[in-house]
Amino acid sequence: MINTVGYIFYLLFTTSWFLHFTSRIQFLGTIRFDLILVILLLVLTIANGENSNYVFKRQKATLYILILIAYVFISIPFVEWPGSVLINFQEWLKAVIFFFFTVSFITTEKKLIIFLYVLLLMQTIRVLEPLYLNITQGYWGSYASMRDWEYMQRLAGAPHDYVNPNGLAFIILIIIPYLYHLKDLNIANLLLFIMLSPALIYALTLTGSRSGLIGLFVVLFGILLQSKRKAAVAVIMLIVIIIVIYKMPDSMIDRYISIFDSSSSHAATADGRINGIKEDIELSLRRPIFGHGLGTSLEANSNYTGRYLLSHNLYAELAIELGLFGLVIYILYLKAIYNNIKNIRTKYSNIIYQRKTFINSFYKATVILFYMNLIFSMMSYGLSGYEWYLLGGMTIVLHRICEEKKLKCQVIDESIK
Repeated sequence: MINTVGYIFYLLFTTSWFLHFTSRIQFLGTIRFDLILVILLLVLTIANGENSNYVFKRQKATLYILILIAYVFISIPFVEWPGSVLINFQEWLKAVIFFFFTVSFITTEKKLIIFLYVLLLMQTIRVLEPLYLNITQGYWGSYASMRDWEYMQRLAGAPHDYVNPNGLAFIILIIIPYLYHLKDLNIANLLLFIMLSPALIYALTLTGSRSGLIGLFVVLFGILLQSKRKAAVAVIMLIVIIIVIYKMPDSMIDRYISIFDSSSSHAATADGRINGIKEDIELSLRRPIFGHGLGTSLEANSNYTGRYLLSHNLYAELAIELGLFGLVIYILYLKAIYNNIKNIRTKYSNIIYQRKTFINSFYKATVILFYMNLIFSMMSYGLSGYEWYLLGGMTIVLHRICEEKKLKCQVIDESIK
């Protein structure tokens, strides 16, 4: 009963969080609706006895998350700006809880299916809303600086959504792998893939996100590797790429070319991103052990490098904010996610490789998402983002479902004998 109630509230929280109900509906913002849901879900997580024991006793990823939370608290007296840590902790906690709520309340394949479709629906709305506003009202939401003080418009999140162009591109990169692999399950999913893919890729080009373009190539490469008809898939991808480039405005083409062309109008910002990472690494050496404090990379850059910018590299961000110890703990957490994926492939290959099943589609898309996020994190901040915490939680859920399916098959086999 507790698990069911918690699951329903988690779906409500997911919907409210990603569609920003508290921003769209003033009353919900006034009563701190999301915070109320978080407190309620935390209580239900603790009360969710047997399932909580499974999560806390058997998963290394959970252990590293708990160690990271404890480390942030313990290190407060030793960081540069302890007051900023206390202010930023709330936002970080809102991201971390996606891990705990996912592993606590998504306990069956049916619940995972519903949750994934709700998640994909919310993320798709976040992309289609600004795209619709762009087409109908000329909305962009952001811009990029170019050579000679010129600017180029970039598509960002809708007015009620705080996500920047790179963040919007990442949302698209989350959707595409699942949309592609779920298409094999039924006609409805196939039609959704056919209808939504052009809009998603078009929106991605409008973001002008170079990180997004690199991430897209990682996703496409992953799809190609997993495909049994590689030649046909490669030809289709090539045709799509040619069409996209043909339809893309010159300013957008120039921005994407700046990834490898120093003569581009956007080359200065591309070079600045690389130099920024170098400066971030040097900045992290100011306080190499405990760092400057959770959520302080913007503050540290402003004070010591003269750049009013967040660190655009997750690993440099970790080094600046949490120091060497925090960086190691977080990398161990990422390694635990990788080990979960590897163990699922090793132990439950007969389950995850059954074609045209939800588990098969979910596993293959999640593997792509893991590697894409690994690469994307080199070009974007994300310590206080939900992405890695949600992904870690989903790998644990998948591991548990596969384990239960295998045990069920063994019981059936024994009863037949």
